[in-house]
Amino acid sequence: MFKEGNRECIDNLLKPSKFVLDNGVTIKNEPYDKRVALWNEIRTNAERYRNGECGKFLNDLNVHFLARFDASLLQLAVAFQQNGEQFEGAGYFGASEIEAYVTIERFGYFRVLSKTDIAKKIRLKDEKTLALLREYSVTMKPRMDDILGDATVRDSIRSYLKKQWDENTKKVGDAIASAGVDLDWLASLPSTSKEMDKAPQTIIINAGNDAAINLGQGNIIKDAVLTGSTVKSSGSGGTTVKDSVVTKSTLESGGSGAPEGVRISDSVITSSTISNVQETPVEPVKEPIQPQPPIYKCLLCGTVVKPNTKFCTSCGAKITPVCAGCQSILVLTAKFCPQCGRKTS
Repeated sequence: MFKEGNRECIDNLLKPSKFVLDNGVTIKNEPYDKRVALWNEIRTNAERYRNGECGKFLNDLNVHFLARFDASLLQLAVAFQQNGEQFEGAGYFGASEIEAYVTIERFGYFRVLSKTDIAKKIRLKDEKTLALLREYSVTMKPRMDDILGDATVRDSIRSYLKKQWDENTKKVGDAIASAGVDLDWLASLPSTSKEMDKAPQTIIINAGNDAAINLGQGNIIKDAVLTGSTVKSSGSGGTTVKDSVVTKSTLESGGSGAPEGVRISDSVITSSTISNVQETPVEPVKEPIQPQPPIYKCLLCGTVVKPNTKFCTSCGAKITPVCAGCQSILVLTAKFCPQCGRKTS
């Protein structure tokens, strides 16, 4: 099975990488010093492995191990950027690699659902599921194909991210077919009732290379991927960039005397120029959020039951633990919600 490689050796070297990957996006909640220490340890362990400390493995295993090292470093690099922290190691990865990782993580919702669960939510017209599926299938799939075909993405990162993306794509495709709908139907869906109730906003996804967009006043760029674009907001309404990936773009907001500029939060900005940035006031220190145990709920009829109940007392369907904060589905061993980061135990 293995050539001369020592499996126990590589397992030990991969322990810090496993810790980072198991935590997912919530690794950004760990103290800065701890994340720096993890970064340095993973870099050192990867070098030890490349120098042959654990012997030689078959090529497929070698690629797998290298992908685990680099993927955990990429996850830490994104955490440093999202937290607005200055860390020299964050420049280790290119814009396409970061964009690919952030895009895949946005659809982590589908990783914890089965094909049957997704199909059921489609038939029930669950707003969150339909919104993500519409974006995933119509817009993000071709964009990810372009990113993963980018020669600047290193092979180890491409291998790791492509595996996750392909698994999600197959599950989503099977679920869509099982629900009896197609991509054209998803693309034609109107905005949800919740979205219609919100204040007017502009959402741009994958504007494309060399695009020039005039957003008007008081606009929001949310859950967007902008590449090689020039975005201008006229007047004095300002522009907010939230939960987005902006690469090789220019963001401008009003004139130099505009009272509101460009406000950025929870976004990854790389190789871009931003004019008239609006400083965000420092928020007062908040009391730490106390852990909230999962809610055990039937996703079919909505009945809430006692913890560890296996089947719904109303309809007999299998009970699923969900986050008490955002209602996302949880695995039984999860210590944090994969969607909102709320501690569950």
